[in-house]
Amino acid sequence: MKRTIRILLAAVLVAVTAGGYWFYQSRAATTASSASGQTYTQIVDVTQGSLNSSLSVVGQLEAKQSANLAFEQMSGTTNLLTLAVQAGNVVTTGQVLATIDPAPYEQARDQARSDLQAAEEALSDLQTPATTLAIAQADVAVSTAKQALAQANDKLADFKSPDLTSLRSAVQDAQDSLALLQLQATLAGHESLAKSERDLQYAVSWYQRRITELQALSNPNAEQIAEIPDDQVSLAAAQVDLARVQVERELARQSRAAEAAKANVVLADAQEALAEAQAGGDKLALAQAELALHQAEVALQAAQEARTDLDAGADATKIAAAQAAVDKKRLTLGDAEAALAGARLLAPFAGAILQTNVNVDDQVTANTTILTLANLGTLQVVASVDETTIRQISAGQDATITFDAFPGQSLQGKVLTVPLQGLLQGGVMVYAVPVSLSGADNLALLVGMTANVEIQVGQAADALLVPTLALTKANGLYQVLVPNTTDPNGDPVAVPVEIGLSDGAYTQITKGLNPGDQVVVQIASTTSSSQNMGRRQYDDECHPAVGRALKGVTDEEAHDGVTRGREFADRTHDANRADHAGNCDWCGRRHRAGGGGHGCAGAGGEPVSIVRIEPGHSDRDVELWLLTERPAAEQPHVDHERRERDQESGYVG
Repeated sequence: MKRTIRILLAAVLVAVTAGGYWFYQSRAATTASSASGQTYTQIVDVTQGSLNSSLSVVGQLEAKQSANLAFEQMSGTTNLLTLAVQAGNVVTTGQVLATIDPAPYEQARDQARSDLQAAEEALSDLQTPATTLAIAQADVAVSTAKQALAQANDKLADFKSPDLTSLRSAVQDAQDSLALLQLQATLAGHESLAKSERDLQYAVSWYQRRITELQALSNPNAEQIAEIPDDQVSLAAAQVDLARVQVERELARQSRAAEAAKANVVLADAQEALAEAQAGGDKLALAQAELALHQAEVALQAAQEARTDLDAGADATKIAAAQAAVDKKRLTLGDAEAALAGARLLAPFAGAILQTNVNVDDQVTANTTILTLANLGTLQVVASVDETTIRQISAGQDATITFDAFPGQSLQGKVLTVPLQGLLQGGVMVYAVPVSLSGADNLALLVGMTANVEIQVGQAADALLVPTLALTKANGLYQVLVPNTTDPNGDPVAVPVEIGLSDGAYTQITKGLNPGDQVVVQIASTTSSSQNMGRRQYDDECHPAVGRALKGVTDEEAHDGVTRGREFADRTHDANRADHAGNCDWCGRRHRAGGGGHGCAGAGGEPVSIVRIEPGHSDRDVELWLLTERPAAEQPHVDHERRERDQESGYVG
């Protein structure tokens, strides 16, 4: 933040032409090369006129309508699926800018729909009167539950009081069945399939032997030759029949074996059951039977209650609970649909993409800013005003705005609002004040450009004016020095005053002085040397006679030093600027506006409008302020590194 130091040397010239005079007073030495302290003094008439007070601050250009867009509805972390825009693109309202994978959100929405449907059906069932069919179904359910309960009771009773006679009979039946199967297996060798297999084996052997004999004849007759093919056909048929019979016999054997195995299992189970019953029963099976009985009892109770509910009608409490469940599921569905819609990043308004912060496949969360969108059709300047001067700002005040990027261009605006909350920056509370901007249609302004804002904070007509340099402060009160009327050679007399507006060069006196009064301006210096003469010269825009009188040098010395003086001014003009933390670039200390500072910077980094030397500064500080009264457009920028080089070379104290 900065405030331009405006020491209008023209005011000094006006004072000289109005009858003021300069004199030099030294308290320790009279030569220009003396190292002792010096005081430069001027007597100035109190004038009367109009005063416009303004506050110069720095801000930056912003769009009134802008937004940092993110997938705010998403949960967890995912990869960016698509990015349809890049910086500089112009978009319309509702345009899709970027997307993430919608699959998990579609699944969540479908599940929410299903849950809502089930809840609505449950509510509808409660609200719908029981039908004849529903009553009949409930009766069937009660009967089925009763039957299951009876079976569970019987099974449990069997475990608790086993029938040993029946168990022994079951063992005997299983033994008889197994013996019968074994007998059937023994008789299987004498059944028809076995006889057929033997006959077919004989036939195959005969045909094979006959064909071999016929083929072995050395001189067979025609009948023998014709017999060979017939025997071969018969052999093939016999072989097929033999294979079929063998398969049938094998299947019969396997079936008997399976029945025998089953009979063995039945016998083993019967024997085990008899043994368990004789030993007192299986504890695990008994526990399972008891559990089955309990489950059957619960099922019967539920079926009976459901049947009773049908007769009594819907319960109000249950209906309310069901309705609450429906409402909850509906909200869940709404959230799921919003989350699904949030998988697409849409432009909330028409504008231009200022920047994109991610690329496709980058991992993003709900807090990841995907891009910045701004409506460049409506721009404003947001000025930074510190806590010491914010009280001077009010909505509707006129402002003049310039941009470093467009020298010589001056735009107009008005303070829109005064914020109630500031932001702490470097130990100073700074307020972001929006200022409207007009007349910028033909300028290629970009968001973020630095703007210099001069806000008109007040006006006064027919005001008593004194140079701001004439003001001092003692015990928290302002005062000026006036000539000693009783003793012309005596020290000036301090007169308390009350001040009003100030434009930096002049300050309004509301109480303590009258038209026609005179005030004394004193500037104290701590060091002086002939080496610094050239550095103290005014540039071409300053009055050479005043410069020589103030500096105590001849015309030749002034002319000789003017080149070095201007070079010094060009290198050091920016030393009165302060950073946003409120530290003076010249001396490194923080000064508060109007409060005894040397004028290079006020609180929050704003240069103050009065110029006085604080203890510890040399007269080279004075020449800094005198040499910087050049138009802002003519003042080159000087950085800290260059100033450090100047300090090392002796140009800057």
